[in-house]
Amino acid sequence: MSARDRFQTTLAGHYAELFASKPDEYAYAASLHTPESLAAKMTASMAADNANKDGEGIKRTCKSLGIKHTYAALRAYFAADSQA
Repeated sequence: MSARDRFQTTLAGHYAELFASKPDEYAYAASLHTPESLAAKMTASMAADNANKDGEGIKRTCKSLGIKHTYAALRAYFAADSQA
């Protein structure tokens, strides 16, 4: 499994938890996306270095995967796929 796939799968799980546990905070996102589609969108944006890392789902995913919660660490994480 690629780093990007791991990130997306982990993020989808966290979004599912957040949609269920914080429905008021995630109502808009849930009206537009499933946890999986939001994770795919955010993962693509993160991999392209074009997303805000400060959402709860991204924070939880970084913690779960042992990635330091910085743009530099996220860039390095996604760059590892292109070097493999």
